[in-house]
Amino acid sequence: MTRPVGTLILGLSLLAGPGCGRKGPLELPPGREPAPAERVTAAFENGAVVLTWANPVKAVSGKPVGPLEAIEIWVLEGAGPAAGTAPAPAEVEAEARLALRIATDGREATMSRSVPVPEGAKRLALTVRVRDRRGRVSAFSPWAVVDVARAPGGPAPAESEGP
Repeated sequence: MTRPVGTLILGLSLLAGPGCGRKGPLELPPGREPAPAERVTAAFENGAVVLTWANPVKAVSGKPVGPLEAIEIWVLEGAGPAAGTAPAPAEVEAEARLALRIATDGREATMSRSVPVPEGAKRLALTVRVRDRRGRVSAFSPWAVVDVARAPGGPAPAESEGP
């Protein structure tokens, strides 16, 4: 009599086994992506925009960030957003363009790059996104906005920065 009960238990465990477990792709635990770049500033100098920022040293969770792989600089032309506002990823990827992708070993705390100004552009908004070596990306930094209107003999364009 014990044999049918054992067979029944074994049969039920085989039927229930494939239904257990997590379905779908594996996901990395939340909070381990790098925090956004900080102190992002933009200034118009000698026909180009010089963008300066501080790379994150912590992940969103507050733990130290792992090695960085790349820095992405995104540019939006035209009226654009106000300086210091944090953009949504969908907004940036739909409206802005990737201007530079910089490979890095993550050792530089503060970085600066010259971004070419498109012909006829009068105002640019720039944001920075950081990618670590595990493929995790930070949120976009707040917009840094700079006026690049070139008036002959006129005053130098104003510069803006994010928080």
